[in-house]
Amino acid sequence: MRIPDHIIDQVRSQADIVEIIGEHVRLKKAGHNYLGLCPFHTEKTPSFNVNPERGIFKCFGCGKAGNVITFISEHQHLGFVDTVRALAQRLGIVIPEDEADDSDGLHARRDGALKALSAAADYFHDVLQGPDGARAAMFLSQRGFSQAIISEFRIGAAAPGWDNIRLHLKASGFTDEHLVDAGLVVVREDGRMYDRFRDRAVFTIADDAGRVVGFSARILADEPGQPKYINSPQSLVFDKRRVLFGLDKAKRSIRANRLALLVEGQADVVMLHQHGFTNVVASSGTSITTEQLALLHRHADVIVILYDADAAGQKATSRAIELALGEGLDVRVVSLPQGTDPDSLVRERGPATLQNAIDQAQPWLQWQAERSHVDNDPVATAQTVRMLLGWIANVPDHLRRPFLVRELADRFRLNEDVLLRELAGIGSRQQRSHHAQNPDTSTQTVVVPRPPARQRQTLQAAEEMLLRVGLSGAEGLPLLLNQFGLQEQHFVTEIGRRIFRALLRAYEEHDDFGSYLINDPDLTDDERFALVQIVEQSPVLSAKWVDFDVEIPRWDNLRPAVEALNALRIMHLTADINALMTASEQEVDVDNRNRLLYRITQLIALRQELLQKSPDHWNDHSWLHNGHRSEQ
Repeated sequence: MRIPDHIIDQVRSQADIVEIIGEHVRLKKAGHNYLGLCPFHTEKTPSFNVNPERGIFKCFGCGKAGNVITFISEHQHLGFVDTVRALAQRLGIVIPEDEADDSDGLHARRDGALKALSAAADYFHDVLQGPDGARAAMFLSQRGFSQAIISEFRIGAAAPGWDNIRLHLKASGFTDEHLVDAGLVVVREDGRMYDRFRDRAVFTIADDAGRVVGFSARILADEPGQPKYINSPQSLVFDKRRVLFGLDKAKRSIRANRLALLVEGQADVVMLHQHGFTNVVASSGTSITTEQLALLHRHADVIVILYDADAAGQKATSRAIELALGEGLDVRVVSLPQGTDPDSLVRERGPATLQNAIDQAQPWLQWQAERSHVDNDPVATAQTVRMLLGWIANVPDHLRRPFLVRELADRFRLNEDVLLRELAGIGSRQQRSHHAQNPDTSTQTVVVPRPPARQRQTLQAAEEMLLRVGLSGAEGLPLLLNQFGLQEQHFVTEIGRRIFRALLRAYEEHDDFGSYLINDPDLTDDERFALVQIVEQSPVLSAKWVDFDVEIPRWDNLRPAVEALNALRIMHLTADINALMTASEQEVDVDNRNRLLYRITQLIALRQELLQKSPDHWNDHSWLHNGHRSEQ
C-alpha cells in the first residue's frame, strides 16, 4: 500500500524528534541540540546529535543521519510503510485505508470513536463557559483551578439532562455506533440511549500521544448513593490499564530528569501542574498497573509516590511500590501530613512545602520497613521481611538485589547470608508458581472444599464458558469487555454475576488476577469451587509441541464467547417471554393483553432467529447490542 505524500509530510512535521528518539536514547541538552550515545554503534563519548529545529539526527562517530522516520525504521528494524503507520497512529493521524484493508470495519470504528471523543471534549469545554456549566465552573473555581489550567487540560462540564451530548454529536454527523464505541452513551434495556455524563465537572483523559480516549466526571456536590466519579468504560480506544492521566503533558518534563511524580487523582495532577510540578501523572479509574508503570519507565527511572496519607492511600502505596520494583523502577515515597493530599497541601501551604516534602522522600525500603515494623513481635517481623524479600526477588536488575538485601539486613539487624538464602528460595518458589498467572498453561491445583451438593449454587454452561474466556491469559477479559461490551447483566445467575464482579475487581487491581481471584476472601465456597472447576477445565497445551518445531495451536476465544453470549441472550429472552405470558394471563384489560401478546410474539421471533443462528455467522455480533439487558 502506498501512503500519500501529504500524510508522510504531516507525520514528519508533527512528530517530536527529541521526544521520540529520547525514548530510546538518553539525550542531554547541549546548546540548541541534544546529545547522547549513539544507538547504532558502541561508543563511550557521546557523538549522537539531535537537532529539533530541523527535525534531524546525525552521529559524528558512525555517520548515521536522517529524520524521525529514518531513526525508527533503522532502530526498530521496520519497513518504511510500517514506520509511518506506527508514527501516524501515535500522533492520531489517520491514513486512508482501502476497504480491503479494513474488512471488519474496526479501523473505521476506532477512527470514528476518537473523533467523537475529541468533539465531545470541545463540547464539554464549551458547556463550562455557558449557563449550563455554571455549577461546575463554581465548583472548579472554589477548588482553585485557574482558567489557564482548565483550558490546558480541556476540563469541561456535562449539562443536566439525559441526551445533551448525544443530540449535539448526532447533529454534528456522528452516529449512534460512534457514541457507543466512544463510551459516551449508555444503552438501555429497550434499546434507547442516554448520556453517560450528566451534571458533572468533566476531566478529559488523553493517551500519551495527546488523543482524547475517555473522560472522568466528578460529582458537583456529594450525594448519598451517588459515585464521586463516573469514568469512561473500556472501549475500542480506551484501556484504563494502559493510560496515565497527564502523561501527554508531563513526559517532556519527566524525561528532563528521568523522574516522575505519581499521585492518585486527576485533580491532584491538574493542581500540581498549575503550581509548577509538571512531571506528575496519575492512573485513571483504576489502581496503578504494570502496563502503566512500563509506559512510565520509557520516560523515567525514578518515581516518587505522593498518595493520600489515609489507610487506603498507604495500602495503594505499598501495591505501587511492589509493581514498580518489578518494572525496574527506583521508588521513593513522600509521607504527606495526616489528613492531606497533594492537591490540598499545595493549595493551602504552597508549592515550597510540597517541594520540601518531595526532597525528603524516603527510599521505598525505608518507608515500607518503618510502616510494617512491629517491635518485639518476631512472627510479624518475619512476615514483613519475607514480604520485602519477595519484592526484591522481582527486581529485574540482578545486580541491585544484593545491595537491597544488605540494606534490609541492616534495617532489621539480621544476618545477610540468611536473607540471601531466603531470597534464593523465594526465587525458586516464584518460578514454580509462575504458571498460576496464566490459566492456559497452569498446572497448579488449588484445593477448595467442595460444598454439599444440595446447597451448592451452580453456573450455567454458557456462563462458565464466558468466565473461562475471561481467565484465559492477558487478552481474554479485554476481548469480552472491549469487543462484546460484556456486562454483569449478561449473566443469568446470581453466582455468575458475583464471580464476574470479582473478576473485574481482580483484573483492575492485580497483575496475577487469575490466582488472586481464586483466593479472593470475598468469594463464597460455592463461587470459589465454581472457579476452580473452570480453571481446571481450561485447555492446556502440551509443551512437547515446541520439541517438534511447529507452531503451537492457539485457543480461539472468539467463537466460544459468541456462542456463550448467544445462549445467555436466549435464556434472557425465554425468561422475559415467560414473565410476559404470566402477566398476559392475569391482565383483564383487552387492549393491554393484546399489547403483551404482540410483545411476546416479537420476543419469540427474536429467540427463534438466535436459535437458528448459523455458526458461519459467528463473526457477526451486532445482535449483542440489539436490546440486551443493561441497567440504567
